[in-house]
Amino acid sequence: MYFRPFRLFKLIVTFICVNIVIYELYRLLIHSKTSSSLTNENDDLSLILKPTKNNLDQISYSLQPFYIRLPNFSDDEAKNWFYSSSYYKIHSKKCPQGLCEEKGILFNDTKEHLSVNVFLVKNGLYINDDCGYNYGTNAVKRRFVSADETTVIYDKAIIYTVPDGWAFQHFLDGVGPKLAHSKSYLKKYPDAKVIILKGVRFDRSVQEIWSMLGVENSERIIHYTSNMKVGAHLLINPCVTPGIHPRLWQDARSMYWSISGIPNEKTEVKKRNLIYIQRTSTNAMNSARLILNEEPFIKILRDYCLKNSLNYVQYDHSKDTGHIRSRIELFYNAKIIIGVHSGALSNMNFAQSGTIVIEIMPFRQESSVLPMTCSMFRPEDIKACAGYILYTQAQLLNQSYWILPNVVNVDGNINLNISRVEKLFDKI
Repeated sequence: MYFRPFRLFKLIVTFICVNIVIYELYRLLIHSKTSSSLTNENDDLSLILKPTKNNLDQISYSLQPFYIRLPNFSDDEAKNWFYSSSYYKIHSKKCPQGLCEEKGILFNDTKEHLSVNVFLVKNGLYINDDCGYNYGTNAVKRRFVSADETTVIYDKAIIYTVPDGWAFQHFLDGVGPKLAHSKSYLKKYPDAKVIILKGVRFDRSVQEIWSMLGVENSERIIHYTSNMKVGAHLLINPCVTPGIHPRLWQDARSMYWSISGIPNEKTEVKKRNLIYIQRTSTNAMNSARLILNEEPFIKILRDYCLKNSLNYVQYDHSKDTGHIRSRIELFYNAKIIIGVHSGALSNMNFAQSGTIVIEIMPFRQESSVLPMTCSMFRPEDIKACAGYILYTQAQLLNQSYWILPNVVNVDGNINLNISRVEKLFDKI
């Protein structure tokens, strides 16, 4: 047998080339999986930098299409009511092959549901633009040349001008999903101003969340009014992002847990709380939607807790004087959350996946296709209804959502059908 150095050399070169090819294929496969599944809940989204012209950088990411399951129904009355709703009439057209019950409603519009963006604009100018996925292209690129075009200039600023973002409910459903993919900029630029809309108040709980993110109201938050023209040498704009997507909402939830010191474990902890979110004449921002026969209703809840070794918690947000951190922990440990349609149900954003959320949905008999929180001037009109936002939130958070429609009286208050409540708790 003869030693052939040239053949050995060819084998070594071939071996090296094959390994390089295998490595590149593996790297591309891993990148593809990361891009499509977004499995790491603890990190910001892996954004892709797309350098553009005119002193603007676009950082973007494409999320995957998703489904929103239909609610759980305890009886045919609830099911038929939902199927007659404006929400279902609008969205059932998006069910693949009409299989709404099997798969749910498909959300796959690139602009509205899938495209995540952050724009970094040198000498950017913000002038009362809507912070959402419809943010105009020209508005994103807007820049100032001289100070005369502005009312104020900051070195760095980040835009979170979501409508009513100063209020707890709308911070969670508007600002939170945008923070989920852009919160790293708060740390990267600790001197950057945070632009939010000025409101009739600034909810304490919202201030506390911002503070836990390292943003103090007195130092960094700018309360924007419509007469302002805000310039920044670096304007960071995360607004062009879907309002709803499971990844964004679940990442926002993980963010709330993290800043509250709650371990974000993959394994679910034992949940022990049944939380009744109580609506009263003194704690309701809007009148009506009060449960008139509350005593027998509460008895059902307490009896269920006794049978299932749960803690009964009657939550009244107007009496909650503690730090938001305590509330996040309370709802993190919730097994069941129940209440009448109201902003206080937004606390479900702190609850784990699998938590049972029961929404008592009030409606008027003369317009039973809609919750009473919505209005419709003509029955033949089909219009989107904000009354279903809590249902949407629960599904985005991978929770078990149950709907219990109940007619209201002339004052807009509720006499609950107690037998239907009992039937619902027998099913869950």
